[in-house]
Amino acid sequence: MEGLNRVKNDMNELNMIEPKKVFGFFKEIADIPHGSKNTAAISAYLVEFALKRRLKYRQDELGNVIIFKSGKGDSPVILQGHMDMV
Repeated sequence: MEGLNRVKNDMNELNMIEPKKVFGFFKEIADIPHGSKNTAAISAYLVEFALKRRLKYRQDELGNVIIFKSGKGDSPVILQGHMDMV
């Protein structure tokens, strides 16, 4: 139980780290169970994230999600990450 309390305290400390908006998203994602082969909930979160912001997205039959965001300038930028937390 002590380990769980430490994790909860660490997560509460995220509210004090700048930039708050970025770490707010981090906390939302960390609160979603998303271990190996258990990515349905995080995949749904990412789709909802795109929908709320009217962003184009693709979700394949395996639950992989690509979100498209127009930027400024001519050079594209790609950010990639894993949905599972191992």
